[in-house]
Amino acid sequence: MKPVGSAAGALKAAATRIGITVDEYQAHIAAGRKWCTGCKTWHPITAFRRDPSRTDGLSARCQESRNSKARKDYRPRPRPAAGRRFVPVRDGDQKQARRRVNHLVDVGLLPPPNTLPCTDCGHTWQPGQKRHEYDHHLGYAAQHHEHVEPVCTDCHTTRTHSRKGIY
Repeated sequence: MKPVGSAAGALKAAATRIGITVDEYQAHIAAGRKWCTGCKTWHPITAFRRDPSRTDGLSARCQESRNSKARKDYRPRPRPAAGRRFVPVRDGDQKQARRRVNHLVDVGLLPPPNTLPCTDCGHTWQPGQKRHEYDHHLGYAAQHHEHVEPVCTDCHTTRTHSRKGIY
């Protein structure tokens, strides 16, 4: 009696699955061919990709079968309209407004704030001095996310406190 899961049992099961004898199956294997489960034909083993999870180390489907299935199943994603592609604007979202301005600086649509003088006091930035920031002077409403003014950190603090009623 052979143990369950033996190599001979696996060969017999594989041959039966495709409808040939074990001897025919072994002849194909000895000739360097492998059965493709996708297109149901024999191919040279060079037509199969590596798959270390399988016992023979090769994929169950030939590369051409894999490619044709991928082409058949492919569904192109709709392309957004040309121009800026942002997520929908959320009204009052400070984090989104700041990230939007940082993105505009990164892609060159807004100059870095340190290259511009302070709108309030006229201070020009020099290395080692207080830096400049963009202030959402009209608030964080959706329509004002990109309306900003460059100000130094001192003027930005003063503006923020005056809006909150601290000064």
